[in-house]
Amino acid sequence: MSAIKGFEEKGIVIDEVEEVSSKSIQNVFQTHQSEDLVTANVREICEKYDLLEYEDLLVRGALLANRPEVIESEEYSEAERESIRRETTHPLLSLSRSMILAAICTSCAAINFGMDESAVGGAQLQYQKQFNITDVNIQGLTVAAPYLAAAVFGAPLTVFLSNHVGRRWVVFISCLIAFVGSLIQGFSNGLASMLFSRLLMGIGMGLNSSTVPIYTAECSPAICRGAVLMLWQTFIALGVALGSIFNRAFVGLNGSLSWRLMIGSSAVPPLLTAALIFFPPESPRWLIVNGKFKESYKSLIGLRSCELSGSRDFYILYESLQCESQLETRLTKWEQFISLFTEPRNRFALIVSSIGILGQQYGGVNILVSYTTAILTNAGIDPVTAIGGSIGIGGGCFLATFLSSQLIDRYGRRKMLLLTLPVEGICLFWLGGVINISNDQTRLGLGLAAMYVYVLFYGTGIGPVSFTLVAETPSISVRMAHSAFCMSLNWILDFCLSMTWPKMNSQMTTSGGLYFYGAFNFVTWTLAYLCIPETKEFTLEQLDEVFSKGIKPFFKNKLKRLFRKH
Repeated sequence: MSAIKGFEEKGIVIDEVEEVSSKSIQNVFQTHQSEDLVTANVREICEKYDLLEYEDLLVRGALLANRPEVIESEEYSEAERESIRRETTHPLLSLSRSMILAAICTSCAAINFGMDESAVGGAQLQYQKQFNITDVNIQGLTVAAPYLAAAVFGAPLTVFLSNHVGRRWVVFISCLIAFVGSLIQGFSNGLASMLFSRLLMGIGMGLNSSTVPIYTAECSPAICRGAVLMLWQTFIALGVALGSIFNRAFVGLNGSLSWRLMIGSSAVPPLLTAALIFFPPESPRWLIVNGKFKESYKSLIGLRSCELSGSRDFYILYESLQCESQLETRLTKWEQFISLFTEPRNRFALIVSSIGILGQQYGGVNILVSYTTAILTNAGIDPVTAIGGSIGIGGGCFLATFLSSQLIDRYGRRKMLLLTLPVEGICLFWLGGVINISNDQTRLGLGLAAMYVYVLFYGTGIGPVSFTLVAETPSISVRMAHSAFCMSLNWILDFCLSMTWPKMNSQMTTSGGLYFYGAFNFVTWTLAYLCIPETKEFTLEQLDEVFSKGIKPFFKNKLKRLFRKH
C-alpha cells in the first residue's frame, strides 16, 4: 500500500507537484478503508506491541486518519473537533508545550554556531596580532578550522551515534564537546591550542547540525513543519547578533581579555542546551523504528495538541513505516550511503538539499558574518565602528527569520528561494561598488545598508530554507545518512570560504570577491528553478511520492517552461 494516494490518480503529474494543494493530500492512504478493517488493524497493533490500554483512543485516531471528515460525527467531542480544526486554522498557536520545548531546547545549540562565527570575526584582529599570525593561509585556517572538523568528523559520526543512542543523546554529546572547545579557545596561549580548541568545537558543531533539524522535523506536525524548522536558522542568527553585541561590549577592555571574552562567551549556549535536552521527548520516528512502540506513542501524545491528534499521527506513522518495510528490514550504514546516489528518489532529494546548501554557503553570508569587521576596516572604517556596525548583520538576520516563519508555510520553500536570491546577488554587487567610494560617511552608510538588506533577504530565503530542505526531503530509510552528507558538504564549503577569503581579498580585492559571490546567487536561482520542487504541507511520508520519479521529469518540465515561447 502506497504511503499516499498516487498523484497520477488525481490527474497530477509529478513535475507539477509544487502546485498541489494540501487539501488534495489530506488522506495518507491509497483508498479509504472500512471501519471494521481499520479497527482490526489497530487491535492487532495494540496486541502485538502492548498498547491495549490505549486501544479505544488509537481506534478513534486511526478512523480520523482514514477519513478526516469523520471528525464531524458524534463519536468525537466538541473539544476534539475544535482542537483538530485549530491545527489547520492556527497551526503555530496549536503547538503543544512539549513540541515548543523540543524545538527551542534543541535549537538553542545553534546559538553556539552563530556566536562563534561573529565573535571570531571581531576577535581575529586582536589574537592574530598577539600570536603574530601574519600568513593569510593561517589566518583563514584559524577561522575555518571548526568547519573542517565538522565536515570530516562531526557530521559523519552522526550516522553511527544517532541510530544507536537516539537524537537527544547525540545533541547532548555534541553540546558537551562544543562547550569544552569553546572554553579552551578562550584560554588559548598560542596558535596550536587555538587550532586544537576550534577543531574540537567543530566536531560538536557537526554532530549538532546533522541531528537537530532531523529531530525537529520528525517531531513537528506537517502543516507547520517549515515554521518550526525556522527556529534553527533563527537561533543561528540570534547567536550572530549576540556575538556582535559581546564583541562591541568587550572591544574596549585592556590586553588579551578583550578577545578571550569575545570567543569564550560562546561556551554558554551549548551548556544550557545540554542541561535542557532531556526534558522534551525523543523523536517518535526514531523510537518506532527502533521497536519502542509504547514510548513512540507517548512521545506523539505529548508532541501534539491533543491525545486524538497524537493517536492519529501514530497510526499514520506506523502504517507509513510498514509500507516502507522499515520495521522489518533496515539498511546498513554503507547501503544507506550508496542509496543516496543510486536510488532515484534519494538522489533527487540529495540534489535538492545540496543545491540549498551550495546556495547558502556560496551566497556570501558567511563572508559577511566572519569578515564584516575586516571588510569595513579594509575600507577605511575604524575597528570600533566596524564592530558596532556588524551588530546589524546578526540582528537583521534574526528579525528576518521571524518574517520567514510566517511566509515559508504560506508561500512555500521554492517561491521564497526564487524571490530572494536575485536580491541577495544585487546587494553584494552594491556592496562591492560602494566600498570604493572616497567619502567615509557615504561609504559606511551605503555599505552597511547593502549588508543589512542582504541579510534581510538571506534570512527570509536561502538561509532557513536550505536547512528545511535537508530536514524534510530524505526518506526515513536514509534520513541520517542524507543529513550527515549534506551537513558535511555544508561545513566543507564553509571551510573553503573562510579559508580562501583572506587570499581572495588580497588578490582579487574585496570588491572582486563580493562580485564573485554576488554572481553565484544567480547561479543558485537557476538551479533552484530547474531542480527544487515545492514541499510545503506534505508529511514526511507524503514527500516520498513527490520525489519518487527522480529528478529528470521535473528538470525537463521546468527547462521547457523556462524557454517556452509565449
